Formats: sequence, structure tokens, C-alpha cells
Amino acid sequence: MLRLYWHPFSIIPRRVRIALREKQIPHEEVEVDVLARAHKAPPFLRLNPFGQIPVLQDGDLVICESVAILEYLEERLPTPCLLSPDIAARAITRQYMLWSGDYLNEAWEKWIAPAIRPGAPYDVGARDEAHDAIAAHLDVLDRRLAARDWLVDEYSLADVCYAPVLTVLERVGLGHLVASRPAVAAWITRVDARPPVRETAPPDVPLSVPPRSLRQD
Repeated sequence: MLRLYWHPFSIIPRRVRIALREKQIPHEEVEVDVLARAHKAPPFLRLNPFGQIPVLQDGDLVICESVAILEYLEERLPTPCLLSPDIAARAITRQYMLWSGDYLNEAWEKWIAPAIRPGAPYDVGARDEAHDAIAAHLDVLDRRLAARDWLVDEYSLADVCYAPVLTVLERVGLGHLVASRPAVAAWITRVDARPPVRETAPPDVPLSVPPRSLRQD
């Protein structure tokens, strides 16, 4: 049986959890206590020498990096299809998969830092920049979604990769960015209606996320 190493408050492993449920693949989920730095301890470093989750273990095969894991799952069990057989659509899907990490995760981490490390000092200016970067990213998605239900034709790994962040923006004080972008808001409603997305929602616990500075939006 496949084994997924993850943590409830880490957004990237949720991509894999969604895909596993979309494909109804039996698996075991192993929670790695990242708050206690278990991901930096020797047992976990033997799985991923860079100490990052998620990690997927399939027998003797160990795969790190969420995009590599998602593509492995797609090739291992291509039905239901989350990566189009059309070569152009596959390329665009991969483009959005990479954009969801390369151009969104850093801003997300800066914005959410006060909730992850309550009481620790944080850079107000960096959080303003993070807010603006997330807003600009949502502008790109809003234009893309203006004339379509999903990012690439049918529901795909592109949507799976964006779901973990976009579906929790309201909870982390960024709901106003969604409200002002109707195509993104409609997409969130559609993706939230999918059982695998609902079933993998992070724990409903209070998050103390301060607002951005008093600078006007």
C-alpha cells in the first residue's frame, strides 16, 4: 500500500491527498510532526535528504516533491484522468502546476508566518509585499478563469495544485482578494464542492493572522 508523509497545516501535501482521493487509491497517511522538527530528524531524512513533505512511499520506491508525486500517481492510475491526453493541454497543465508553487508559495509563507510562529517578530513590509504578490497572482488566475470553469479545459492537476491555497484565503485574512475577483471566487465554489477537496480541508482551528499594514489596497 502507498504511504504518504504529510502534516495537517502544510498546504503542499494536501495536493497529493486530494489526488489520491480523486483517484480512490488506497493509501496510508503518516503525519510528520513538523512543529517538533521531525522532518529534520534522521529517520525522515533517510526518505528525503532535504527534509521536506510530502513524501510518497510505494514499496521500495520513495518519491519526493509534490509535482513528481502527482505525475507518478497519474501514470500509475490514469483513470480518472487528471492530465489531458492532448499534448498542448498537458503542457499548460504542467505550467500552472509549476506556477502554483514557483510564484505563490513564497508569498503565502510570508503572509502566514505570524500564524505559524505566534509571538515571533515579523517583517510588516514583507507581508505587504506578500499580500500584493498574492493579489497579482489571483489577477492572472481571474483572467484565465473568466471564460472557463477550470484552469485547463477539464478539472485537472492544475486545479488540484491551486486548491490548497485558494480554498483557505478567507481563513487567513485574504477573503477580500477573492471577493474582488469573481472568476476566482466562482472557481473556489466549484472546487470546494468536490468531496476530495472538502475531505482534505485543514483543521478548523482559529488562526491569528494579523492584517496587512494600514497602507491602502
